[in-house]
Formats: sequence, C-alpha cells, structure tokens
Amino acid sequence: MSDHIKGAIRANRLPIWVLATIAVLAVAEPWIRQAQSSRPWRDFTGQTPFVAVTVSSSSVTPKGLQLMGDMIKRRCEYRGLAAYVVIGGTSYRAVVDTSAEEDLRPSGSRPPNRLKQPWGPWEIVWPAEKAIPERYELWAYHQCPREKTVQVNLFVEGKWEGR
Repeated sequence: MSDHIKGAIRANRLPIWVLATIAVLAVAEPWIRQAQSSRPWRDFTGQTPFVAVTVSSSSVTPKGLQLMGDMIKRRCEYRGLAAYVVIGGTSYRAVVDTSAEEDLRPSGSRPPNRLKQPWGPWEIVWPAEKAIPERYELWAYHQCPREKTVQVNLFVEGKWEGR
C-alpha cells in the first residue's frame, strides 16, 4: 500500500469507523428490534406489564377450570385475556369468564402496585362433555405507554387439574 493511501486512511480514521459502525448497526437493526420485543428482554428491562404471577387455587368445574392467584402489576392498561386449552398436543381457543372478579372488582384495569394483587376467580370455559384438556394457557393483552401495538404476554399456564 502506498504512503499516500496509508496517510489518507490515517487522516480519515474517525469517519471510516463511524461509517463502519453505521453499516453494522443498519445490518443488525432487525435483530436488535426483534430482541427488544422479546419477552425475556421485556422482563429484564421491566417492560412486561406484570410479574410474579402465581396460581393459588385451581378447580375443575362443570363449566371448565376455575383459577385464582396473585401477581404484581407494573404498568400498562389491561385490554383483555385469551385462553387456550391443549388436547393431544393441539391448542384450542377457549372462552375466559372473568365476570366473578368483575363483580368483586368492577374497576377494570388494575393500577400499578409494588405489592402482590389478587386476580380471579377466572374460569376457562371448556364443557366436561368435550375431551378433557391436558394443559391451559392464559394470555394477557395490555396497551403500554409509548407503544403503538398491544403487548401480548403469556400470563399463566399449567396442567388442567384441581388442587
């Protein structure tokens, strides 16, 4: 390499590094965005609307599976729940009946709180005459500040059984 080229590289070292960094970030940006929207990242950075979810009771009823527990609500406005039951490895959408809790606590979205708050009773409606599920999943929808889309997170999952 000639002395002229070496001198030009030395003189422009900072702009070359800046351009190289911009190029790397431009290529990595989709992966960075995907990592930032992942549940582990949201949990680590405190962006998940709730933490420390526990199930304190579950009972199989003629209507389905009734669940109660507690959680810590950190942020965001509640927008709804979705339930799925798993039978033979296949997930099926189910109805979630939260009316019993709404009668007890009609306020809708809970305010954030550093202390555990109760949730439930919620009932995943799955009539006994249908095949008995092995597992259930409850997914929570929240609208969070400065986010355009609704955040969807697994709230709780477990075996379809009473305790």
